[in-house]
Amino acid sequence: MTIEEICFKYNIDNYTINDDGSIDVEHDVDLSYALSNMSKLPLKFNKVNGNFGCSSNNLETLEGCPKYVKDMF
Repeated sequence: MTIEEICFKYNIDNYTINDDGSIDVEHDVDLSYALSNMSKLPLKFNKVNGNFGCSSNNLETLEGCPKYVKDMF
């Protein structure tokens, strides 16, 4: 699955794909409950200029979490 397809699946828009394959998002990202069948994040985030939520999932690692988040919820 491509980065664009993953972003579409999880309703992530207004993003930029960086040279290293990470993404910068200009607003909130809410993956809470969305990854119940996954043990890791499906994308590599760099910056999220809003809130970043990934609670209530089966994540076993925080690999791929943003390096910068404006707010957390």
